[in-house]
Amino acid sequence: MRAVYGLLVVAALFSACRAGEDASPAVVDDPSSQSVAYRSISENATYTGDQVCATCHEDEWSGFQSHGMANSYYPLTRDNLVEDFDVAPIEHPDGDWFYRPVATDSGYFQEEYRLNRRGEVDHRLLRRMDFVVGSGTAARTYMTDVDGRLYQMPLTWYTQNQRWDFSPGYEVGNKRFDRAIPDRCMACHNAYPETVPFVDGKYTEVPNGIGCERCHGPGSLHADERLVDEQAPDSIDYTIVNPVDLDLDRQLDVCQQCHLQTTVSLLRDGRGPFDFRPGLDLSEYVSLYYAEQAQEDAESIDVISHADRMKQSACFVGSLAMDVTMTCTTCHDPHQGFRAVGEGYFDRACQSCHPTESLNARFEVGSAAREQHASESAACSSCHMPKVQAEDVTHASFTDHWVRVVGEGEEESTSGAQPLRPEPTHRGTVLHAYFPSDSTRSDEPIYRGMSYIVLGKQRNDSLAMSRGRRLLEDALGDRRGSYPEAWSLLGWSRLAAGDTYGAINAIEEAIQIEGPVPERLNALAQALESTGSETARIEALYRQALEVQPLAADIRVNLGRFLETRNRIDEAVAEYRRATADSPTMAAAHYNLGTANLRLGNADEAERSLRQAIHLVPDYDQALGNLALLLASTDRKTEAGAMFRRALDTDPRSAVANANLATFYLGDGRAVEAVPLFVEAIRIDPEYIQARLNLAVAYFQVGDVVRARQQASEVIRREPSNRRAAEILAALE
Repeated sequence: MRAVYGLLVVAALFSACRAGEDASPAVVDDPSSQSVAYRSISENATYTGDQVCATCHEDEWSGFQSHGMANSYYPLTRDNLVEDFDVAPIEHPDGDWFYRPVATDSGYFQEEYRLNRRGEVDHRLLRRMDFVVGSGTAARTYMTDVDGRLYQMPLTWYTQNQRWDFSPGYEVGNKRFDRAIPDRCMACHNAYPETVPFVDGKYTEVPNGIGCERCHGPGSLHADERLVDEQAPDSIDYTIVNPVDLDLDRQLDVCQQCHLQTTVSLLRDGRGPFDFRPGLDLSEYVSLYYAEQAQEDAESIDVISHADRMKQSACFVGSLAMDVTMTCTTCHDPHQGFRAVGEGYFDRACQSCHPTESLNARFEVGSAAREQHASESAACSSCHMPKVQAEDVTHASFTDHWVRVVGEGEEESTSGAQPLRPEPTHRGTVLHAYFPSDSTRSDEPIYRGMSYIVLGKQRNDSLAMSRGRRLLEDALGDRRGSYPEAWSLLGWSRLAAGDTYGAINAIEEAIQIEGPVPERLNALAQALESTGSETARIEALYRQALEVQPLAADIRVNLGRFLETRNRIDEAVAEYRRATADSPTMAAAHYNLGTANLRLGNADEAERSLRQAIHLVPDYDQALGNLALLLASTDRKTEAGAMFRRALDTDPRSAVANANLATFYLGDGRAVEAVPLFVEAIRIDPEYIQARLNLAVAYFQVGDVVRARQQASEVIRREPSNRRAAEILAALE
């Protein structure tokens, strides 16, 4: 019987940005003379938090508390509950996975359960809904805190439709409870957290909601000086940014740091997720690329593209020649939640520039159009800024900020905007730089290549991956010593293409440039492992990565696996145990701990670990197979058989799962049931020698000597020195 002692290799994870950057960045002066004048940018000002702002700006702070930004992140409690928990379970499109919200006296949860092929529940998992992300205008999504790590949850409450459904992206790929929250997500959905470097989703402190300093920049210098002297010496207080005093592009950048989304977003070289400060040029901090759209899809929008849509408006274009240019704050008071001031708030904003009297003069007396515009209660925004269905969020509509006269039939077609249609396979997706300044940057080809690789990873698009790899190889040829993330992505793409030695060279260059980033050390160690060389160096790389960040449980699992392949089982067990302690929901760590203890003969501990891995991932076929083997070896045949069948149900195309159940049947005297399973295992894997040997025995037991001899002879043909096959042939004579 071939045991399933598979050892999981935790994949090296590359990102388009470095995780865990310090939230107090080293600031590089913007070339704009106006921006450089702000000392909160050019000096080492730090973030103070909203309570410091509130001591002097109580009115603005109080008004801001009703704003959606101030309510972008908060604990879920009975007092702020809006959801309906009395609902039917929701089935995932992949099938057999069900989710439902659960309210109990001890809190609020999301439950996951799984049905097997017989319609029986064979798995349940419950996670607490600890935090809410989103003010609830369109939706509320949820975070669960697992031993200090934050993970997004599968279900979102869509406020507008008053219903539960899957969180954005979950219908495409069900991440279950394992979607860790990276710094770049937290950077726009909250104020500035205290990060744990190189560990997605782990923070030592997380504020509740976006704060004042998101738009005004760090406030320490301003607070220190204004508490000494209330009046600034200049007409503009350069100790802190007031966006209204910035030029137009920098004003828009303050909003677009979060309210702008393209197909791919990359941090510029040397920038971290929290480095941008109001007053600086956003294009110096991020590189954005958007996919070319078919003409008929030109009006579809993303959730956070509002500022860019506004710039298409005649209102905005016309205001460029006026003393006061239209900006986001023309209609959105950043210190006041608009839902607290009545339904006509935005219509009154329209009428501040377009009074009804001047509009009436444009229409014939008594006409329906004149009636429509005749009073201050006219619904300006609902007609000229229709609600549309965003591409990336279901069950939620958003105001299209392209202000215009909506053509006949346009509202209907826009409100039903469909996701982008796939590009023809022979052409592939075409990416364009969003910022015009990219056309003059010498490093634009580097970011373009990175974008294609990131796109390829996101969409599993080999064409995009290949294009990005070629672009980077050309662009980085003479740029040794810079752009470490580009070199890292190049290494990842080469590894995916099977170019192991090319990957090693690229990853080594990234490490040489930026030093010991754990994910790169991990990737280099894995690439070297695949070459079968430099054993001492491989172990040293894993250990160096863990010295930099001891909480990197995925890397610790890889170190344990490496030690186990060197037959250092006790040391491997110690690493696996530490990994399960640091990341208790990592199924791979529990599985590897179980298999290692199985090899040591520690049956009880092995069983506990394997059961925990299966509890976390119910279709973990290797864990199911190994637990079944353990149960069979301890004379628990009924449960062992059920577990072998469950392993096969999970992956019917697995040669090992077919052969293991067949071997169990064979040992239980059920050769007739074993034969077709062995045949299927060999069909899947013709080189499966042990399955052929056992099939020969099964044929013999059912009286088919001819086929028994054929299988044993085939083993001899493939392995002439196989003693077991020779013994079977001798017994058949």
